[in-house]
Parts: sequence; C-alpha cells; structure tokens
Amino acid sequence: MKTAHYLHVALFPRGAALAMLAAVLVVAGLAVVPATALARPLTKVFLNGAPAPVYFNDGDSFAVTDGPLQGTKARLAGFNTLESFGAVHRWGDWSATELYVIAKMATLNARRGVWHCHSDLRRDGYGRILWTCPDLIVDQIRKGLAHAMTVTQDPSPPEQLAAQRLAQAERRGIWAHGIPPYILTSTHSNDEGYEGTTYNRLVSTVDGHSEKWIHKDIYADCREVCHPTGSCMIHVNFTRRFGNGRAECLAH
Repeated sequence: MKTAHYLHVALFPRGAALAMLAAVLVVAGLAVVPATALARPLTKVFLNGAPAPVYFNDGDSFAVTDGPLQGTKARLAGFNTLESFGAVHRWGDWSATELYVIAKMATLNARRGVWHCHSDLRRDGYGRILWTCPDLIVDQIRKGLAHAMTVTQDPSPPEQLAAQRLAQAERRGIWAHGIPPYILTSTHSNDEGYEGTTYNRLVSTVDGHSEKWIHKDIYADCREVCHPTGSCMIHVNFTRRFGNGRAECLAH
C-alpha cells in the first residue's frame, strides 16, 4: 500500500494529481536537481540467476554497474514505458506534461524493486544486451506505467495482456484519460539516414503487436507528429535529446 498515493493518481483531480506527482519526483531525485548532482540509485537485478547492481535510467532500460557484465547496457524486451527525455507523448485528454510525469514514475518504480532477467547475451545494433524481465514487465504494466509491446505483428504473452486489460479497466496510469487504438512509440525523419524504409512505430493497445507507419516525411525537431488513431509524439532526433545540444522543446 505504500505506493498507492502515486500509482492511483487517476483518482485525484487533474491539477492536484500533477502537483502531487511533481512533489514525488522531487523527493525521488527525478526532477529539479541536475542529474550530475545526484548519486545514482542502484537496484538489485538477477541477471541469468546472478545478482548484479544496475542503474535504471528509465523504466525499461538499465546499465550494469558491477560484476562480470559491468559497463554493459540493457535493452528490455516485451514492454514499453513512455519516453522520459521530455514531455513528448500525448493522446486522449492527457497533456504531454502529465504523461511525462508518468514516464518518470515508471523509472522510480523500476528502481524500487528486485527483478529477475534472462538473456542469451545477444546485442542489438547499439551494443546493448537484450534482456527479458518477466516480473518487471508485469509489474510495470499492471500499475499502468507501461504497455505490452512486441516488435513484430505477434501479440504479447497472455499474462502481460491480462495485466494490461486489468490496468485499462481500472484506468490506472497511462490509461486514465483515454485509450487510443495504438500508441506512437517512436518517430523517424526521412532525412536521418536510416537504411531501408522510413517508418514510425505504432503499438496496439489491445494485443501489443507493432505496426510500421511507413512514410517519406521530413520532421524538424520539436514537430508534433500525430497518427489518425489519436496518438501523438513530438519528434526529436536522438542526438538532440540530451546534453548541451538538447532541443529547445525539451527544456524543463
């Protein structure tokens, strides 16, 4: 019950909920204080059965800080939390700022647990190890802090979809002010130099499968991209999401 005060924010009046969440983030070290001024909070995660300290930089990725895999970064499969680099998501009656606060809550929730992850230690194109953490996935989804996701047209596993249906029925977290048919999870501009067809990723809120929204559009940084099904996302090139060259629309 100790987390109920921020996991059930949908039950509070709009302004009060946002103010309360902002206060939670300040206390948790997720807002106001520059990241460089804070000690990194570590979480114990079992990686293929061996305990290891990790640092969650958002709700669905971490870096290993000690042990045989020290220095490696993880890409977590099977679910998705909203982007936490800025207020970039919007759908239904949500404002981008409110969904940004929920993205930060997902980071805090990941940091507060003990999780079990498995991997064959394959890496993606960015050098990240691909991990699956079933207990973390269900916990984040059940609390409405994440949604089920595959990167194919295959549906998510039944236990994850059951957790998502329950969270949606109770209007928890990201489902409190509207459930679009798809959530826009990434955008790519046609001038960014990716190989192959340029597409934006859409994820079904019913069964978690992914669809490619193929396009030839060029997006300027800070342009809001909206799909006809109702989900929007502000486009920011990956190189301008952090650091001194950060896009203006990401300023806090």
